[in-house]
Amino acid sequence: MGIASVYRALGQLTRDGYLQRVELGEDSARFEPVLPGGEHHHHHLVCDDCGKIEAFADDELERALVKLERRTGYTVDAHEIVLHGSCGDCAPARPR
Repeated sequence: MGIASVYRALGQLTRDGYLQRVELGEDSARFEPVLPGGEHHHHHLVCDDCGKIEAFADDELERALVKLERRTGYTVDAHEIVLHGSCGDCAPARPR
């Protein structure tokens, strides 16, 4: 199978709501499954030094987004949060 066919399939699965494209910066993305009811919803930490990507979930962050909806009157149907920085292995070597 050609790489173009793979990208077309990923695009169609994303449009159909089965996958979520997560933009990681610098022309990098990953695709993750969309589970019913938002189960296992998470965000990502990206180390800009070594490229490591870690998923994280945070109930306080989710509650803050609900408060934001109430305050602004917007209904947020989906969101993704990608935080960039240095992982624990790279942070000590990185000047602040």
